Amino acid sequence: MSRQVKTNLKNWFIRVFLLFAFVMLLSVKLLIHFKVDLLMQDIRALEVKRNQLLSEREHMISEVNRLKNIDRITKIAEQKLGLVTDPEPVYSIKLEDYQRFHQVQQAFARKQHQQKNAFQVAGIK
Repeated sequence: MSRQVKTNLKNWFIRVFLLFAFVMLLSVKLLIHFKVDLLMQDIRALEVKRNQLLSEREHMISEVNRLKNIDRITKIAEQKLGLVTDPEPVYSIKLEDYQRFHQVQQAFARKQHQQKNAFQVAGIK
């Protein structure tokens, strides 16, 4: 083969290789853009879904607050269940010295137990 033919063949392979490389790079770039567009669509859909779920959550929170309203519960208890509220106030006693109360309680229990034993010895039950 002549030198001219070898050079032409070499140039032809280089051109074909460059064209193939260009087509491959263009394909990869288009593929990347296509995948990015798909991901952006997914992101938009997920954002819409997130906003919908947040809205639904807020609605549920307001519904829970409405349902646990004490006035509503009282009204249902009175109308549907026939319950009435006690008009008398409730009193509570707060013991500051619980240890002393506990000691008095134990002493009282011992005294009752001794009296019970004394009656049993006498034949009284």
